[in-house]
Formats: sequence, structure tokens, C-alpha cells
Amino acid sequence: MNKASLLQIAQEFNTPTYVYDAAIIKKQYDLLVNSFSNVNSLRINYAVKALSNINILKLMKLYGAGLDTVSIQEIKLGLRAGF
Repeated sequence: MNKASLLQIAQEFNTPTYVYDAAIIKKQYDLLVNSFSNVNSLRINYAVKALSNINILKLMKLYGAGLDTVSIQEIKLGLRAGF
């Protein structure tokens, strides 16, 4: 994302506004998966505690990740995200 588009988002939604780049998240996920390409039946689990944004959880599900949860609230959020 470039500076102009981020400024436009800030003007439209006010601040603070959190912006996530799905393409970069996918790139990093693929890099992690490819780093362990020699592991049979690799399963990447995303720690919900790291970032519990439901749209990020939906992305992680789309990419094939599982979830790492530590509370009933995180489990419920994972279920809402489709896990």
C-alpha cells in the first residue's frame, strides 16, 4: 500500500484505523509453508491471541491454517470465522 492510499483511508475512516494487506499476509504464509516443504502433513496454526481480527482469521482459514486458541472466547471467535 502506498502513502496516498493510506492517507485516503485515514481521512475516510478517521484514526486510529488498522489496515492489513492480504497480499503481504499471503506472501508471508507461503514463505513459512515453503520453508517446511520437506515436512509431511505440515499444519500451520495461527495464534488467535496474536491478532483476533475476524477477517484475518477468515484469511488464515482460506490459506489452510488451523487455529491455536487459549480461551473460550478465542474458540468462539474461530467458530464465527468458519473454523
